[in-house]
Amino acid sequence: MKTIAILGCFDTKESELRYVAKEIEEQGLKTLMIDVSTSAGFYVDADYINSDVSQEVGVSWSEVEGSEQQTLLDIMARGSKSLIAGLYSRGEINGIFSCGGLQNTTIASSAMKGLPIGFPKLIVSTVASGQRTFDSIVGTKDIVTMPSISDFTGLTSISRTVLDNAVAALVGMVKHAGREIPKKNSVLIGATLMGATNDGVENAIRKVIDENYEVVSFHSTGTGGRVLEELITAGIVTATMDLTLHEIVYEHFGYGFGYGAQNRLTAGVDNKIPMLVCPAGIDFMCQWKENLFDDVDKRKVHWHNKNLAHVKLLEHEVSEIARIIVNRLNRADGNVKVLLPTKGFRSFSRKGETLYDPKSDQLIIDIFCDGLNSAIPVKVVEHNFMDRAFSEIAAHEMISLIKEMSND
Repeated sequence: MKTIAILGCFDTKESELRYVAKEIEEQGLKTLMIDVSTSAGFYVDADYINSDVSQEVGVSWSEVEGSEQQTLLDIMARGSKSLIAGLYSRGEINGIFSCGGLQNTTIASSAMKGLPIGFPKLIVSTVASGQRTFDSIVGTKDIVTMPSISDFTGLTSISRTVLDNAVAALVGMVKHAGREIPKKNSVLIGATLMGATNDGVENAIRKVIDENYEVVSFHSTGTGGRVLEELITAGIVTATMDLTLHEIVYEHFGYGFGYGAQNRLTAGVDNKIPMLVCPAGIDFMCQWKENLFDDVDKRKVHWHNKNLAHVKLLEHEVSEIARIIVNRLNRADGNVKVLLPTKGFRSFSRKGETLYDPKSDQLIIDIFCDGLNSAIPVKVVEHNFMDRAFSEIAAHEMISLIKEMSND
């Protein structure tokens, strides 16, 4: 019988967690109760109590009980991640549920982030609303996050309704889906794009798909690149058409709209997979109108909408970012090809358009041509990135690179 782990702080959410367990069991599934309470002197009848969780990271609960809240929260987060990972690896659970406020959400999401994409995971949270971002809850994983609407201070007609829906969703996933991403014997290509490069990449993807390759695209604005790097490391993505490196702009500056992906390109290099690379999108930064560069009046600007601007970077900034990419690629052992369009690295960069800057484009090309080691082929293409002719060349080079690697 399939089993759903129910993880939560029983000292404050026991009635809700017990209610969810009863509803799940009525659907014909088993439950496994895990308490991550941090209150001193609290004990509950559960399959795993807080001392079991702390022991997962080598901590005796009796020695830390009553410590500062932040210390206990860290122990419960790390311990639950280890415990859940072990239960998963032994095939003892088929899904995981949690509900609660910030403390409960932080602990539960830590555990859920350690599970693979496709494994059913759901949190009903009081903090999944308002102006808060979801990154702290879901990270790079498919954690279903449901707003609780009301606070959890005992069962009410509202909380029961929300929890009933959550149970139905999770039970449905466990019974009828719950398939993890398979590692494939065939090639799975990861492609990167964003609005400013969409058509150029999409047209290339279609050509590659026409040759019977599977391509998964990732939005290059902070999370997409992180997911791509993780899937390469996990052996799921086995080749990349990494044509939008915009996230490296934010990695360089250390903040911004698309900040979040660190050490882009390194997973592909380290795992020696076929990589087709273009530094599209490294010549601008997305900025909210209230947080524009102080010297924005000296820069080219294209307004994406009334609140968000695409602001052109200065030559020294573009140079620094281009060199970061070159240095990372130079660690590769010949599994990489680089494409460089001469007439613009994104939309609105053709002659007469708002971000047209041939000097900056040429600077990027020169840095790549001069700095890349001789083992990495560079193809300079006399087109704009968004031209169909560029997309056709990109698709051809991707397919050729995969075939070359397959023949080695």
